[in-house]
Order: sequence, then C-alpha cells, then structure tokens
Amino acid sequence: MLLCYVAILSAHPLPPKPCFSPTFTYSLTESDFLANRTAHSFTTVFNHFAFSINIRMKRLYLLLSFIVCFVVQGMAQPYLIRGSVTDTLNAAKLPMASVVLIRSWDSVIEAHTRTNGAGQFEARVRKQGKYFFRVTFPGFADYIDNINVKKSVTDLGDLPMISKSLLLKEFVLTQQVSAIKIKGDTTEYMADSFKVKEGATVEDLLKKLPGIQVDKNGNVVAQGETVQKILVDGEEFFSDDPKVVMKGLQADAVKKVQVYDKKSDQADFTGIDDGQKTRTINLELKEDKKKGYFGKVDAGGGSDGYFQEQGMINSVRAKRQLAAFGVVSNTDKVGLGWRDNDKFGAGNGTTEITEDGAFVTNRNSTNDDFGGWDGKYNGEGFPRTWTGGAHYANKWDESKHHVAGNYRFARQDVNVDGTTQTQYNLTDSVRVSDTRRHQYSMGDRHGADFMYEWKVDSNTSVKVTSNAGVKQTSTYTRYETQNYFQAGTADSNTPKDTSLNDRTITSDGNAQFLNTDLLLRRKFSKKGRSLSLDVKENYNESKNTGILLSDIINPGIAVPRISINQKKENNTGTMAFSGKVTYTEPITKVMYAEVNAGSTVNNSTASNLSYDSSATAIGDKYSDVANPLFSTDYKYNIFTYSGGLNFKFVYEKINFSFGSDVNRAEYRQTDVLRGGTVTPYGFTNLFPKASFTYRVGRQTNFNINYRGNTTAPTIQQMLPFQVNNDPLNTVEGNPALRQSFSNTVAARFNDFKILQSRFLWANVSFTTVSNAITTEQTTRGSSINTKYINMDGNYNGYGFLGYGFKIGKSDFMVGAQLNGSVYHVNNMIDGIKNTNDNMAISFGPYLNYDKEDKFEFRWNPQISYNDNTSTNGRANTNYYIFNNDLNGSVQLPKKFEVGSSVDMMFRQKTPIFTSNNNVIKWNAYIEKKFLKKGQLATRFSVFDILNQNLGFSRNASGNIITQNSYGTIRRYAMLNVIWNFAHTPAGAPPPQGGGMRMMRK
Repeated sequence: MLLCYVAILSAHPLPPKPCFSPTFTYSLTESDFLANRTAHSFTTVFNHFAFSINIRMKRLYLLLSFIVCFVVQGMAQPYLIRGSVTDTLNAAKLPMASVVLIRSWDSVIEAHTRTNGAGQFEARVRKQGKYFFRVTFPGFADYIDNINVKKSVTDLGDLPMISKSLLLKEFVLTQQVSAIKIKGDTTEYMADSFKVKEGATVEDLLKKLPGIQVDKNGNVVAQGETVQKILVDGEEFFSDDPKVVMKGLQADAVKKVQVYDKKSDQADFTGIDDGQKTRTINLELKEDKKKGYFGKVDAGGGSDGYFQEQGMINSVRAKRQLAAFGVVSNTDKVGLGWRDNDKFGAGNGTTEITEDGAFVTNRNSTNDDFGGWDGKYNGEGFPRTWTGGAHYANKWDESKHHVAGNYRFARQDVNVDGTTQTQYNLTDSVRVSDTRRHQYSMGDRHGADFMYEWKVDSNTSVKVTSNAGVKQTSTYTRYETQNYFQAGTADSNTPKDTSLNDRTITSDGNAQFLNTDLLLRRKFSKKGRSLSLDVKENYNESKNTGILLSDIINPGIAVPRISINQKKENNTGTMAFSGKVTYTEPITKVMYAEVNAGSTVNNSTASNLSYDSSATAIGDKYSDVANPLFSTDYKYNIFTYSGGLNFKFVYEKINFSFGSDVNRAEYRQTDVLRGGTVTPYGFTNLFPKASFTYRVGRQTNFNINYRGNTTAPTIQQMLPFQVNNDPLNTVEGNPALRQSFSNTVAARFNDFKILQSRFLWANVSFTTVSNAITTEQTTRGSSINTKYINMDGNYNGYGFLGYGFKIGKSDFMVGAQLNGSVYHVNNMIDGIKNTNDNMAISFGPYLNYDKEDKFEFRWNPQISYNDNTSTNGRANTNYYIFNNDLNGSVQLPKKFEVGSSVDMMFRQKTPIFTSNNNVIKWNAYIEKKFLKKGQLATRFSVFDILNQNLGFSRNASGNIITQNSYGTIRRYAMLNVIWNFAHTPAGAPPPQGGGMRMMRK
C-alpha cells in the first residue's frame, strides 16, 4: 500500500505556490483603482476560482487514486474462504446471512459479506493465519468458528443454523449435521446424535450407526470389513476380545465412535504406508466420564440351570484409566473370542513373510485334534465360562510418559454333540462322509500385555511393548463315521464301497508365548527427516500329548478290519530375533522417500511322533521307537535379510505412495529323526506396493491400493509324514513346496450426504496367486490322502456395496447391502487337474424406525445364493439361504419396556444335504426400570420361545462341501437384575446432550 502512495505522489506532485496572495498589497491611485476596478475584480475572482478548482481537482484525484489502490489491493487478496449457510430443520438455504471474518491477532475485521440467493458466500483475506468466523441471521443462533487459513481456497462446506425459538424449547436434533464426519481415512460418529435407550451398551449403539453391522454372535463389520480391535480413548482395552467392551461398556459414556484402519507404529511415525492395517473402532469417552467412575452389574438366573453373571467397573481420572470385569455364565450370551491363538503356535495355517523378514502365521481351522483346543466358543455345544481381567493406563509429566497394560484370565469347558456331512467331488464319483461326534473340551489361559512410551523430547521417543500368555487344555473326542461312494452324479441313490470308522482321540496340552518389541524413533529439524530402529523378540512353545484309537471296517476287501492304537507327542517351538532400521528424507515439500534394511534370526523345531501299541485299549504299552510313516522331528534355522525403498507424495487432497521391499530367506533344515540329514534351501521374496487416496470432498473419499506379498509354506505343510488323526482322511506334507506369490488390488469409496441423511460405502478387492499352495487328493480304497502341492491359476475376489437414506423428515431409515465373493481354486484329484469355482452372493434391504424414548424397530431380510462347481462335472452344488431378522422394542408408561426379536433362517436342501434345517428363533422380554434415571432395572426374558434353535453351518472350499449340525442352547427363561452406576465428583461437567453444536473444531 505504501508503494501505491509513493507512485501517486510521483505522478501528481503538489501544485507550486500561487503568484498572488489573497491579501492585496498593490499601490494604486483612486482613479486607477476605479478605472481598473471591474477588470481587476473579475481577474482576481477568476484567478481565485481557478486556483480553488485546481486544488480541489487534485485533491479529488488523489482521493480517487487512494480508492483505486484499495480496490486493486482488495481484489489481489489471494486467500478465498467459501461455503454455504443452511437452516438444518427445514433443509433450506439462508440468503442474505451476514458473514464476518475477524483477525485473531488484533481483532480487526478483515472481511464482511452476505450470502446470495442460494445461501452461498465467498470472502477474501490478505494473508494466512487464524481468524474468528461468525455467521448471523435474524431469528437464528449465531454460528461461531475458529478457522486457520493455510491454502489458497478454504471450503467450509455447509454451515448449520438453528432457530432460537427451537433452542428455547429444548429442541433436540437427532440427525444433526455433525452426526458423521470424514477426517482423512477416519469416519467419526457423534454418539449422542444416535439415540439409544437408557442402560444401552456399546453394542446397542454400534447397531445404530450407518455402515456398521453387528451380527447375532457379536462380530462387528464396519463398511464391509471385519473389526479386529476396539479401543477406548486410544488404549488397548481388552482388545483381543472386543465383546468385553461391547457388552460391558455403557453407550452413555461414549462421546465419539471412530472407525479407521489402524496403521503400524512405524507407518504412524513416518507417514509412509507399510501395508499393515487393522480395522479398528476407537471409543472416545465423554469428559464427565473421565472424572469419576461408572460401570454395570448384570446378575441373572434362569430355568434348566442357566445363569449369567457379569460386571464391569471403569474409573477414569484425567489421563488415568482403570477397569476390571468378571463373567460367570453358561449361556451363549457371553463367550470368549480371544484372538491370540497364533501366538501360542498351535493349529495350522499359512505363513506370510513380512517385509522385514518376520514370519506371521494366519491360523486356519484344522483337523489336527492334537494341536490343542483354541479355547474359543463359537456357538457349538453347551459352554461354561469363568473369565475376568484388569486394565490400567496412565500418562504423566505432560504426557511424556505413557504406560498401559491388560491382564486376562479365562476358564471354559464346552460339551458338543453333533453330526457332520462332507461331500468330496472326485473325478468319477462323489464320496460322502457322515460323522457323529461327541466332544468335551476344557482349558484355562492367562494373558497379559504391557506398553511403555517415553517421549524424551518433541523429536525423540522410546516405545516398548510386550505380551505373554500361558494355557492348558484337555480334549476328549469320539467319532463314528460312515463313508460311501456314489458312482456318477451326486443324486445317484446307489452308494457303494461303504466303510465304517470308530475312533477316539484324547489330547492334553500346554503352551506359552512371549513377544517383545523395542522401537526407537527420532525426528530431525528438517521436516520429514527421521530415523527409527525396531528390535523384536518372538518366542512360543507348544506341547501336546494324546492317544488315537481307531477301528476301520471295510466289508468286501481282503483285510476287512484295521485297528490303530497310537500315542501322539506333538511339540513345536520358535525363538526369533529381528531388527530393522528405517530412514525417511524429504525430496521436495510434497514428496518423501523411505529407505529400510533389516534381518531376522529364527530357530524353530517341529516334532510329531507316533508310537504304536498292539493293545486294543488305551494303556501304557507303547513302542519306544516312533513309527516313521507317521512321525517327524525337524529343526529349522532360518536367516533373512531385507531392504526396501518407498516414496510418498502428499498434495492437498491427493495422497500417493509406492515402492517395494526385497527379502531373502535362507533355510537350513535338519531331519533329526532320520540321522540328522541337513537340507539347505532359500527363498527370495518381493513386496511391491502402491496406494492412492483422493479426498473428493469433505465427506467423500476414494482409495485404491496394490500389494504384492509372498506366502511361505508352514512347517506342518512341508514335513514329509502322514497325519492320520482321521485314518480315512490322511494329510501328507511336501518338503518340495515352494513359496506362493499373490497380487492384490483393492479399492474403497465412501460418500456421506449428512443434510440428506444419505450414506454410500463400497469396497472391492481382487487377488491372483502364483504357485498357490493347494492339494493333491488320491483315493486309496475307502480313504483319501491329501498332499500339499503348488499350482498356478488361483484367484479370488470380494465386493461390498451399502446404501442408506432417511425418508424425508420421518424417523425411517431405509437401505440395502450387497455382498459377493468368488474363489477359483485348482487342485489335483487322482492325477487329473480339477478346477473349483465357488461363488456366493447375498442381498438384503433394511428398514429402521426410531422414535426417541418411544419405539424402535429393525427389519433386515437377506437372501444368499451359493454356487459350487468342479470341472470333473460329477457333482455341482448350489443352494440358497434366506434370513429374516426382525426386532423392536416399545417404551411404556411407568418405565416399562417390552421387546422382541425373530430370527428366521430357511436353508435349501441339496441332493446330499437332505435334512431340514429351517429355524425360527423367537426371543422376547419385559423390563421395568427404577430410580430417577432408570439406573436399576429388572428384566424377564424367554429365549427361543418356539424351541426350534438348531446349530448349523455350511461351508464350501475347493471340491469339498461340509455341513455341520450340532447341539446348542435352546429354550430357557431368565430373570436379570441390571444396575448401571456412575459417580461424577462435584464440579465435573454434566453429561452432554444430543443438541446442535455451534462450534466446529
């Protein structure tokens, strides 16, 4: 502006001093004066007038020049703020609303404007910084905000306004504008915007959030992906079992529900995605709940000896968390869902080598009854559970020190009676297996985890995490199996080659694990430059002993009866150490590079020994020498080293990263059982990856990513021996197995229109696999032997689409969900290549109706279709399943509430699976609340009123289709006393209601 003034003065200098003065000093005679009086007067007046005009014009010109400079200066202001103003109640735009921006550093008005006829506005400011932002409109509450102008264009989106008269009437807007927010990759729900009844749990709250589904077993799916962790204020709050939080924590204590993919500590630190993500829900507590204690006690007793007692208490004081819970139950309402089976080293699965050389095993279900019971209850049979735990977290010294830990104990026993039908689609026939099963399992476990983080300064931190556990299990299982083959097609009624197998398996095991991780991180003064060191230790050991008694009857063959009596000893162990160094460097203001290097030393053992006995019953007369056909004893010494280079690009709404890591794994395999033969071999692994994210708008996100990874065979898949736990279905390892490589492309799209209450979310993924680890099945008389082999051409895909919207101004929310999956799997059957195509698709609309404090209703029908084909053409299986979930509740006078739920499932029969498995499960309850806020309640419930509950599951994998039916909990009645308690110290802020927030943060 000063330069503008100088330019004006230079172009238009002030006029020179005039040659006359207003005071006359001439000496004239009277006659001269009289003679020249007229001319002189005219000249003087004219000169006077001309001078005056000249002065005024130049002043006016100067003034106009100043004005022009101001206008030009204003038009040249580079920072634009825009948005729109909306009456949220009537969903109408507000024209002529006043919009003011005030500089925060000196309280001077920087800009002022009004909205146009469409409720839109634009305002400009001269420089970056923080501004007070205010919108006013007659009859409406002021909208006040603090904004930080950093970019050339700041889009504030739709700004909510609410009538003062409605505020005076204590109006509560249940579907408010701020109900859902998109912050980067995080979807944030304001809990109070989704009303739940008094005493509701977090599980009840999650069921009301758009994009989140909770099934009848308590499993949570968020926007099509399974949730693996539930945190509380960012802390690992019994996160190995999310059901503890869902069923024990009160919905009233939650302020926000945040859904996101939790990245690894390294990715959070560097900002460069390493592909490690865990679908996570974080529950942010209300401030008043952080200044006292709250909890819940639920005690119930019922008919037929059923009981259910559970309680949880939470104490929060500033940054300190303390919680404890306990459960004693024999119902299916409270079960164990611990996710740490892989840490104990039990079971089977696939091993993935990570970029830094670590080995991660993804456990699958297995027929290895000697692997040790995993301790979970999945709805099969009749459980009894005793479990409890404690949680502690705290921060101090201005959050420089952060400590958190959990302890869990669980004891559970389960009694199961059931039948399993299995259909094997073979080259020239169909083999059918009918099995009756009785199983009793019991076990107890202790688990603990610990975390300590020290922020040495603003740029340096040290973090230590550790988890450990021990378990003991005991299992007894009795199987009675009939196998037969059907020539030709599956609908043939002429079975042949019938065989019978009666077998008993006992197993006693114990296991322990200890994992520790030390992470050192340092940021430098240059933005984006960092250095980190990650050192890990992993130890697990598992020991199981048991007995296999088997009696096989094969009529019509030379040896019609085969008896087996073997003692089994299965032991596995791993001790591994790894280290990784990562360095990041900014290339430009928007581009960063990451370089890493690491190595791992892994020593593992796998011993599976079988000792024969000629006795026909369980005893101690077993051979001292292991049967070589069913025994192995191997040691594995594995050394890996890796390196990688990755890049990240960040610019406004675009986030893009790409790169690759390379890993070399050197194996040294020693066959201890067969004279110590040493076999060396190695794998080279490549891990390319790329990710692109585009934030289309404030509430619209698109992401696509690619990831390639190598999966190495597990030790069990490579051991050259037969697993004969089921003598009619033996499994054989293959030491010549190679690693497989998969390419995965996945995309995700989210779009939320809050004012219209419309929600759209979708994701899709597709994976191709080279050298896939698959199977070769060989028919040997009445039995089938399965051996692991490598084959190309496998692929799989998955897709999910969800859509929902609110009907006008009503309380109805409608929508639909579509799921689909496809698996293309190659294997070998009796020396002939076989291709299996398994396709599943499901569609379900839903209708929700909520009338606050009066009525709620949920209806979610769903139809699923499954199609399974094999190229051998002997048996193709397709069937549909129809589910119809209907539930609701009504609030009655005197604090009474009645509710009911109906879960209908109709399953199509097949030529093999001919049993009737249709079920209508009807539950109902009546509840009475006491005390001023309904903290105390009694509830009388009846479960499975029609007594039709059936345990059932059906699964298709490759050329094998299995249907499992089992006994489960049926009709019973229960009376519960429920107490929700809370204590807030005097002076703490009251709980926040669900009204409109006028301040955006």
